[in-house]
Amino acid sequence: MTTQRRSFLPLFTFVGLSFVGLMACTGSESDQGTTGAGGTQAAAGGSTGTGGSTGTGNTTGTGGSTSTGGVPAAGGSFETGGSTGAGGSTDTGGSSATGGSTSTGGDTGGGTTGSGGTTGSGGSNGGSGGGTTGAGGMPVTDGVPTGFPMPTAANFSMCKTVPMSGAYCPGGGSGPVCIECLFGGPTAINAFAPTAMATSEAGNYLVTVTLGGAMAGDTFVSAESNRGLLSSVTTTAGQSVEYAFAVDVRARESEPTEPNVNAGLPGLDLYFSGKNPQVSAIGYAVATATTRPINIFVASDSTACDQPGSAFGGWAQMLPEFFGPSVEVLNYADSGESSSSFYGSGGLWGAVKANWKAGDWVLIQFGHNDKGVADATVTTNLERYVTDAQAAGVNAILISPPARVQFQGTMDGSQASLHAISAMNASMAKMVPFIDLTALSTAWYNSLGSQAAALKFHANGTDATHTNLAGATMIASIVADAIKTQNLGLAKYLRQ
Repeated sequence: MTTQRRSFLPLFTFVGLSFVGLMACTGSESDQGTTGAGGTQAAAGGSTGTGGSTGTGNTTGTGGSTSTGGVPAAGGSFETGGSTGAGGSTDTGGSSATGGSTSTGGDTGGGTTGSGGTTGSGGSNGGSGGGTTGAGGMPVTDGVPTGFPMPTAANFSMCKTVPMSGAYCPGGGSGPVCIECLFGGPTAINAFAPTAMATSEAGNYLVTVTLGGAMAGDTFVSAESNRGLLSSVTTTAGQSVEYAFAVDVRARESEPTEPNVNAGLPGLDLYFSGKNPQVSAIGYAVATATTRPINIFVASDSTACDQPGSAFGGWAQMLPEFFGPSVEVLNYADSGESSSSFYGSGGLWGAVKANWKAGDWVLIQFGHNDKGVADATVTTNLERYVTDAQAAGVNAILISPPARVQFQGTMDGSQASLHAISAMNASMAKMVPFIDLTALSTAWYNSLGSQAAALKFHANGTDATHTNLAGATMIASIVADAIKTQNLGLAKYLRQ
């Protein structure tokens, strides 16, 4: 079995930090960026990209660190080294944190444990709990953890083959074969937890699938509103392999508060696609208080949101593809939001705070819609998110926005209005990790060599701000690789 992951970009060196700026909108808004130095364009429909295919590898910056050498999380890891718990070892340049990360910088539990018990002394990254684990104290990044439902052929019999919609399958796969599995609705029955299923369509779902069959196959797995769950898996004839996921099912599948976006389908929706997708069994259950995975919340704008159509893709909707079942990504990113408006929304930041628990994580990225706002004001706004997270024992990571495509031979147009400097300053003030996605994405675009090549990863081939599904996958891979390179506490949950 081969997992054809939209793999992390090859390491390359980028020159300097282009602290960028630009107003980000969304696939559902009218302020779409166009190519060149300026101008806007209304969102057009239709399909884009190559359906989740990668470009030329994965990108990281020089070690993924900031121009100042990185910011240590309180009690957690340094970007250039990495903290360890008692019994672990430090990386070159890193310092150890006795007993592992604290609740404001590292892992603090909140998840389920598998057969190997929880991590801790002698475990991975020194966490004092930290979610589902496998034998030896390491978190499960592939395979099926203890407590997940068994996949059954009966559940798979509820699926059906459906036609492509434009250039994509429902769920965002490139096809040409599309399999749709809709488990929602008030009469849906779940053999693993029928009571929970009958009373709640939304919630944290534990999902298992058996891929493979009598024929050789290639299978891409997605869920809900075009969320990537697993890169294409290649199986040989007669081979089968099991995978597990944690899926956030909301009443509104994509953007949480956008009034003009269709709410989507009720309950859990799974999709399988490829040239010859092979699936034989599915298991699903609503997580309980004891089986709830560690949650990764995303607070951001349209560049990261779960986009409702296949022409646009936010990077956080593809982030689940890079994590194992020990964690679950809950993407509350919403179109048009700024560092101030998201914080003041009860349906956005209010909902994040209502659902998180100590030991969870939150990724915070704003700047596109803070055009014209002073850097110092954006810094103050970002610090408020971290303050709330730390008070709740939730781990925060600040991320600068992805760059806007603007070539003049190279990606040399100013990105200052994206406020990457604000995110870096807030991370230093609050002592939390920082990922300079502005610089890292700029370096990736430069590696592609031209504006035309870069825009192949953007909505409709013209939108300078918003990626398509393929571009979203690439940006997600850059974020995942930065988490790995900086040895942040989430790194141990990345799929192998």
